[in-house]
Amino acid sequence: MGVVDQPQREVKAKKGGLKRPKRRIGIRIDMTPMVDIAFLLLIFYMVTTIFSMPQSMEINLPPKPKEGEAPPIPIAKSKLLEILVDAEGNIFWMHTPKGQPDMKLPEYIELKNLRDFLTQKNLDVPKLVTVLRIDKACKYEMMVDIIDEIQVVEKNFKSGFEYKGVRYAADPEWSYRFSLQDMTLWEFQLIEKAKEAMGMVPAKQGENNE
Repeated sequence: MGVVDQPQREVKAKKGGLKRPKRRIGIRIDMTPMVDIAFLLLIFYMVTTIFSMPQSMEINLPPKPKEGEAPPIPIAKSKLLEILVDAEGNIFWMHTPKGQPDMKLPEYIELKNLRDFLTQKNLDVPKLVTVLRIDKACKYEMMVDIIDEIQVVEKNFKSGFEYKGVRYAADPEWSYRFSLQDMTLWEFQLIEKAKEAMGMVPAKQGENNE
């Protein structure tokens, strides 16, 4: 609140008479209530504000092998599904079912069909292991989209789902096993041969796989 100061001046005589002193009004503002209001607003915004949480993707990495431990058990080729992604975000897959000849070239699949494709593969092959090989020049968003589809498939198997008119029971212990690995020159060459066979324009050898 404001305080008014009214200083008094001495009365001076002029020519034998009296002169009324002039009064100047001084205003002094008390800032104490303003400080209280500032702290109250600060506390209010601290309590009511919701801070945006950083968006992150959880990836569980396998533990490092210890000395003296047995080597990991090799995975049968029939239980291994490879997902290959080139620099432009084109998705290809390779899988050799048991008793069938090896695929010569990977096959192309669109992202919108990936969820149904992974669901069918996991129904056909129990304990399927998926290996993701993504070109380093590919956008990070594509990797996130593919892993999101994998997580949706895992959630469906855990909670139960209906697929092609058949109802599958929930399995809370079910887990989608997949890993991320670097794309080698051999996979890069396979993708370029598959793109050439499809009529796509292949990139120069080693252009996106330095």
